[in-house]
Amino acid sequence: MGEAKQLVTKENFTQWTKDCGVKCIQKQYDEMAIAAVKNGRSLQEEMQTRGHKDFHQFSKSCPKFRLGSWPIEFAELGSGYVLYFQFLAFLMFIFLIHAGLQVPCMVVYAGSSNLVDWSWHEWTKAYSTDPSACDCVGNSAGYAATCGTWDYDLCRNETDCTFNETGKWICQSWCYAGKYCPKTDTGVSASMVNVHIHDGSSVLVKSYSSCTQDETLIAECEADFRSTNTAYSGSDVDTGKDRVWIGQYWLSPGNLGPDEATNVIIPTMYTVCVISMCVLILMAYSSQVLTDYKVDAGTTSPNDFAIMVKGLPSTATDEESIMEFFKEHAVKGKTDTEIVKVVIGWDIDEWRENIARLKDLKKRLDATDRTAPEAQEIQKEMVQITSALKSAGTKDAKLRSSGVVVVVFRYQSDMRACLKKWDSFWANWFNCASSDISFLWKDNGICKGEALPRFPIGGRPMLGLERARAANPGDIHWAELAVPQGERIKRLAITNGVMFLLVAACFGAVYGLRIAAMAVKESAGSGGVWLSLLPAFVVAIVNGLLMAAARMLGDKEFHDTLTEQEFSQAAKMSVGMVVNTAGVLYFIYATPSEWYQDGGLVNGAFTMLLINAIVPPIVPYLDLGYKIRGTMRGKLEARLPYFNEVLGRGPNPKDPEQMKELKAVKAEIEAFKRAYAPGTMNPTRRYASAIKTFVCCLLYQPVFPLISLVGLAGLGAQYWMDKYLLLGWYSRPRRPLNADIANFFVRFVKLVGPIGLSVSFFVFLTPSFADKNAVGISAPAKGRSQRQAQYMWSKEMKYHKVLGLAALGKKGRSGWWKHFAVLTGYFDDH
Repeated sequence: MGEAKQLVTKENFTQWTKDCGVKCIQKQYDEMAIAAVKNGRSLQEEMQTRGHKDFHQFSKSCPKFRLGSWPIEFAELGSGYVLYFQFLAFLMFIFLIHAGLQVPCMVVYAGSSNLVDWSWHEWTKAYSTDPSACDCVGNSAGYAATCGTWDYDLCRNETDCTFNETGKWICQSWCYAGKYCPKTDTGVSASMVNVHIHDGSSVLVKSYSSCTQDETLIAECEADFRSTNTAYSGSDVDTGKDRVWIGQYWLSPGNLGPDEATNVIIPTMYTVCVISMCVLILMAYSSQVLTDYKVDAGTTSPNDFAIMVKGLPSTATDEESIMEFFKEHAVKGKTDTEIVKVVIGWDIDEWRENIARLKDLKKRLDATDRTAPEAQEIQKEMVQITSALKSAGTKDAKLRSSGVVVVVFRYQSDMRACLKKWDSFWANWFNCASSDISFLWKDNGICKGEALPRFPIGGRPMLGLERARAANPGDIHWAELAVPQGERIKRLAITNGVMFLLVAACFGAVYGLRIAAMAVKESAGSGGVWLSLLPAFVVAIVNGLLMAAARMLGDKEFHDTLTEQEFSQAAKMSVGMVVNTAGVLYFIYATPSEWYQDGGLVNGAFTMLLINAIVPPIVPYLDLGYKIRGTMRGKLEARLPYFNEVLGRGPNPKDPEQMKELKAVKAEIEAFKRAYAPGTMNPTRRYASAIKTFVCCLLYQPVFPLISLVGLAGLGAQYWMDKYLLLGWYSRPRRPLNADIANFFVRFVKLVGPIGLSVSFFVFLTPSFADKNAVGISAPAKGRSQRQAQYMWSKEMKYHKVLGLAALGKKGRSGWWKHFAVLTGYFDDH
């Protein structure tokens, strides 16, 4: 007897890993649909003619995207993925422009070497000018309390000169000033530079800038052995070498010294940086709107035909009456608009906990071996909850409406006409239609028109409605539509409070670690850069934990759509990571003299941001979830004989136990398929990671201009790693990603970027400038707000898609939607 046929092999599962990947399906599908119309066949017939049994087999035959593809080429994944990579390119371009604009500043920094002068800087006077700083005070014995040529009598001739080294300073007037009198070597000769002097246990300044010079006496010195133009360098000079400073090669403003900078090129170039960023933000926002327009015009999604309506009464549970209302009033000038369906969002408050529990159990079951006793207990509980929910289905007539419905139109043109009528300025604020001024352009909608119809209650028009383009079905949280606003705010306050405590705890932990590193440095004398490495790695790990916490807390909140939930998660992640990465550094090294010490702010910012810019893009490459599922994949070969035995017997309706066993095997096979499936891209985390890198590097640009290159490298690594994983490894996203989250983060950059850079420039550059008011020219530029213009295309832009569907006939259209559902996950939640 021959060997039994293997219905399931390991190769089936390894091939599944490849089949799950992102492939170029839309282009091939559109070509096939056009060919079907041309050849007079249904889409299914055309597919079979090309040798594909079904859509699944067709999708497997489609090629992968090229790694070098432009982002717009994978628009079928949703405009959100296209805009994500454009957003990264936008942030990189900002850093590239800023790096170039800061070159003149770095040239100025390279020409100065006054780092040691920070030893005598008074941080409390860093942001104000003290006119009395260089007043004559004399030393502890009262000597040189007024201006005079105090060194002249000590060195009248070369044989009796008290000083080992001479110079013009011998003939210059000076007095002793307080230790915070600035050095002021910019724009003066070397002999006129103020010098710090030891006065017992204290420090004074031998100040030449405090006194008026006698040019006749100076000319005398210039004519003899005292003509050398050098600074005073006697044995009583305080060199400030009790501290170790960063090198001049760091090209930081610390090279200028405190209160010594006068070059206007520095504030000028940073003003240009702020202006250029504002211009780039406007360009990026306009580009995003245009890209979203192009992607939406070239692809088809369920929400191309649907609007979401809010404000209905809880008693509005009759789909027919709602349908009739929109049939009559949805579109201006029409009373017979074709409505396909009205989907009511039910108020299922009493079952909301059961639904949430069911979702948690499903996640646990997916991560559990189906043969384990734990899996059987999970399945048992899921059956109980499912039975309870099914029994609730008989009570639909008693359920209340959430007040939210989705109205699905037959044609896109009707959906757009509806939004044009109901989603204008006059409609949103005055519940009135808009009307045109006749001598202006068509559809200007400037004037107030007639009142919009109100939804009837008991036959009387009572309620004004809110209307907007609907989210895709898989994006709507149907179970949370009816949650009261007060409960939403309460839950939001709780989750944000918990997130605040987590950020504070992480902040404290990182702060403690850096303090410990500083203590080790003082005792062991280790290099500052190396001591910054450990806290930097810890921050990278803590940031990962904060992202996980933000995701978990976001899941606990109530949101109408998954996109809104992702907004909340992304905001928590971004703020938490920025505070944990950039905030803790400044908190530790708050005084200007600590910024430029070895192991201080500049060292710490470089290592912290380098590691936190380079490591996060690499972590997704590991696909830790896939590796964790490797334990389950290792059990496959032992289970294959049993699978083939059960599948070989086939279904036996007369034997319930055998049917149950077959069902269990199929479920276990699906679990193994999930174990072999690669992970999926998490756009929320990736956006938050990019914002963290951008904001942190942007804020530390003024104190360390080369950090722009770190931000550029980090974002570049994230761009190419994410693109490689999305197109070459990750599973295809279950739902298209819309443009909302990309628009949210551009607005975030608009609010944080220009203001943050301006404030950072003021904080880090003011201590270096002699004239504190010079820094004020880089005041925050007020950004111009833009009114978001989405979906403002003409009717004809997508008419070909509706025509194509109509040409396929009712049967073809139905089949198209089934295939489309596979692409978009339309039925995932239904």
